This record gives sequence, structure tokens and C-alpha cells, in this order.
Amino acid sequence: MEEKIRWGEMNRWELNKRAEMIDTAILPIGSLEQHGPHLPLDTDSYDAEYIVEKAVKRLETPRPPILPLIPYGVSEHHMGFPGTVTIEPNTFEDLIVNIGQSVLQNGFKKLIIFTGHGGNESTIEMAARKLKKETGMDVFIDSFKLMDPEKEELVDSENDVHAGEFETSLVLAARENLLDERMIPEKEMEFPDQELEFDNDPEFSFAWNTHELTGTGVLGDPERATKEKGEKLWEAGIERLKKRIEVVMRLD
Repeated sequence: MEEKIRWGEMNRWELNKRAEMIDTAILPIGSLEQHGPHLPLDTDSYDAEYIVEKAVKRLETPRPPILPLIPYGVSEHHMGFPGTVTIEPNTFEDLIVNIGQSVLQNGFKKLIIFTGHGGNESTIEMAARKLKKETGMDVFIDSFKLMDPEKEELVDSENDVHAGEFETSLVLAARENLLDERMIPEKEMEFPDQELEFDNDPEFSFAWNTHELTGTGVLGDPERATKEKGEKLWEAGIERLKKRIEVVMRLD
């Protein structure tokens, strides 16, 4: 019988046995937000759970359990477009802390959080610090930045941070049937100043709403996306995440 890897599919005895063998659990987090007129609203959630499950399946047994995905995130900056659902940072932080406390009580002293949405990162970091301070739990945070080497090589678009060439390529490779190619918009972005463009690594940052930078909800150029690029990005990311999980599991 194949080893179960989803926390929710195990019974309590199976989970207890897993905790006796390994000390690590994984929590994927996404968002429910607009991804331009062409991509599914759950892109960040699906992609986070997809890469975690693929990476865990490549591990040797016993494997760390994957907690149920948190499908909502901090997405206030996308509320200018239909379909977005957002959570207040304090609520989001409390949710992560509560989950971490429960995971620790179940015998897992290490938690890997993988977020598919960049807007979640600062709040996740706050939750991780709180868990460390209050419980001693070790929390490790990862994201799709782990694909940056391949993104640098394969993605040509400037300021490609949301629903553009990168994310559209991933969707083409993972679930092409949910991408509406008829709705892929032309590249259209406008920043307050050239020095503030994401690719220019601004020396100071600014708070922005997506609808203030683009009328399509896309930051990047999805017309340059291909399934082949997505397949290469997925393979590199899955393998790299697998190795990072192995590192965490080896730590005392």
C-alpha cells in the first residue's frame, strides 16, 4: 500500500506513527485572487499544492505529511479586480500560528511553509518568528523564488511578477485546460517612475495596487508564455524543493 502523504487522509493512528518516525510537516499556502483575464483565480493555491505534493512524492519514506492548503492570502492589492478574496494580515498571522501550534502538539517540531503568493511572505515571516519565540518551533519558508535561476534563463518579459510569462507558462504545463488563450492580454504596464520598476531593483520601495499599474491585472507579458518553458520551470522547482525538504529533515 502506497504511503499516505496528505495529513487529512490519514487517521489519527497513522499520523501519530508518522510523527514517531519524522519531525517535519509541510503547509502549502496560496491565495484566491485575480490573475488577469486568462488564468484561474486559484493559480497561486493550485501551484503551491502541486509543487509540494510532487516534491514530497520524490522523497524516500517515511515522508512528511502535507497539511491541507490555506487557499486564501493577503491580497488587498488585487481587490481592484473581480474575483479576489483577501484576509487581513493579523487574521492570516493568527491562523498560521494556530496551525503551527497544533502541528507541534501533534509531535512535529519542524514546519515547512510553501507560499504560492508573494503578498503572503511578510505575514508568514511574522508568524514564523512568533512560533519560534513562543514555542521554539523551527519554521522554514519557501516560495516560487526557488525557480529564480530558471526564470532568469527562460523568462524574457520585463517586470514579470503576476499572471505574466512565468505564471502563464506554469499553468500551460500543469493544467492547460483552464487557461483561456483567447483572453490573453497584450503587455500593458505603467509605473510611477522608471526607477521604480521591479526589474530595476529600486533602492526604496513603494506600496502599490495592481490596478494602478495595469488595466489588465497582469504584470508581465503572458503572450511570451509556452508550455515548454513551464515544464522546465516545474521540473527544476520540484527537484530543488525536494532537496530543500531533505535538508530540513536532516536537521537536529
